[in-house]
Amino acid sequence: MSHKLVIIFVVCLIAIVSSIELDIHINLDPTTNQIAINYNNLLHKYAPNDQVFLGTESIPHITLYLTDFVEEQIPTIQNEVSQIFPLLNQAGKNCLVEMTTIDISAQYGMWTVQNNQCLQYLSDLVVNNTFQYITPNQSIPSWVYSLPEPLRDEKIAMIKKYGSPNVFDQFQPHVTLAWDEIDNLTIAFNEVGVQPTSFYSPSIGIGNTGPYGTVLDNFYGTFNFDNNNKIKKN
Repeated sequence: MSHKLVIIFVVCLIAIVSSIELDIHINLDPTTNQIAINYNNLLHKYAPNDQVFLGTESIPHITLYLTDFVEEQIPTIQNEVSQIFPLLNQAGKNCLVEMTTIDISAQYGMWTVQNNQCLQYLSDLVVNNTFQYITPNQSIPSWVYSLPEPLRDEKIAMIKKYGSPNVFDQFQPHVTLAWDEIDNLTIAFNEVGVQPTSFYSPSIGIGNTGPYGTVLDNFYGTFNFDNNNKIKKN
């Protein structure tokens, strides 16, 4: 086979690789899940152009790893998470998730989660055991190029290897409550008055993604923590 034919063959192989964007995340407990939905619903009163609709179109969640994966590798990804779940369960069932303040960044309104050792461990473990199944050569988002150095190069390197700019030391857990490019989210959230709370997550989910950082479901699996004895903290 000539070099020209080899190149054409490789290009064709790359072209037929199908990608799917998946979000591997921790779910909120029922009480906090409903609180997030209620805040989002109330927010629509003060920010009617908000494009996040929790409880009807998407689910509240805290992303551990979000990237494009090779679609044919979904069963392998599910198996990988299942294989490491004893370790995820050990950390996750005792992990107190503390919801703190609202962070307004560009068009996003995010309920900040205080990062801690166990959340960082959950994210790191998931990334380290699934990144080999990501779609290669993912594009660099335009906003990354506007970052100052050395942060820009660090995030570009992460995207090239892991398909995400928000892993490891750039992991910033949160719950997305809003995306709105018209209304003043600072004023809207001041009206809503989001209060800090904390909870123990019941599970890890793997789901389809929607627009604006949303997750639509836990379609590809829910892995329940052994934490039935845990109660929500106030």
